[in-house]
Amino acid sequence: MKESFKLFGAEISPFSIKVRSYLRYKKIPHKWITKQRSKEYLKHAKLPLTPLLLSSNGSSMQDSTPIIESLEKKYKNLSIYPEDSRLSFIAALIEEYADEWGNKHMFHYRWSYKADQKLSSKRIAAMNVPTLIKYIPIVSSLALDKEAEIVRNRMISRVSFVGSSDKNKDQIESSFKRLIELLDNHFKIFPYLFGGRPSIADFGLWGQLYNSWIDVTARNLINQRPSLVDWIKKMENPKLEGDFVGWSDVHKTIEPILEKEIGGLFLPWSEANLEALNTNKNKFSINLEGNEFSQKTQKYHGKSLLELIKKYEKIDLKESLKPILDKTGCLIYLER
Repeated sequence: MKESFKLFGAEISPFSIKVRSYLRYKKIPHKWITKQRSKEYLKHAKLPLTPLLLSSNGSSMQDSTPIIESLEKKYKNLSIYPEDSRLSFIAALIEEYADEWGNKHMFHYRWSYKADQKLSSKRIAAMNVPTLIKYIPIVSSLALDKEAEIVRNRMISRVSFVGSSDKNKDQIESSFKRLIELLDNHFKIFPYLFGGRPSIADFGLWGQLYNSWIDVTARNLINQRPSLVDWIKKMENPKLEGDFVGWSDVHKTIEPILEKEIGGLFLPWSEANLEALNTNKNKFSINLEGNEFSQKTQKYHGKSLLELIKKYEKIDLKESLKPILDKTGCLIYLER
């Protein structure tokens, strides 16, 4: 029997929809399930997080990147990695940036502004209110409001985990505005980040940007960039539009993202986070673009950064990749 999957997730989870978009693109049979309190989910989830991918053979996985990487080894059609190993690594680097730094953008806007807080807390509350109560209008409304307030208070208290604070606000928001401007310039020319087909980088960035776009404050900023909006809509169900192109084709629009966002912000922050982990510090500070950026140490990213460095070490065209990474300020953080 052909393997099929159940994907437990939520529309407001950037990592869930990242996997869903990938499954749709690869035409892998799956069922999208949003009931996170179901017995089946609770039985297989090692952590109370989404996405959870459950195979018809009984195996399960959590964590979006390992899920995609594992499936990519089984399903060879429509590869999401460029044949050029240099571009393949750059795509993985951008995906890691999206998961760890792009998540700051999304989380910050969602839980720092009242309109976004109100909308998102009600969306989450609606998933948690028992089904039977939903059919009793007055009770349902009261239960929804009560649950939404609980969610709002809980999530606001967590914004510091991703580095969102009054002190870091301008840094995070200027980074987001620059990113969406750079991406809009790129998508005026190319359907996807590396040409005519989506890469792992497209899926990673899209999960975060789609969730920013369905909120309030960030949506107003994104909607001013029509080419980016077209890409966001397209990535809900991406289709093959051509082949991957070469670095010489995309370098003018991808290089600024590597230089300004990844070499300038993400990798210096990543190294500082890793150093804090290695010295058992709960918090750390780093100067980014002339501003002090302080936050709690993130344990998971320390592991994912080391995985990224391992990928770099395995690149077969490393000598021709080095000039690209060196020019954009990324190399120093990857050669350990």
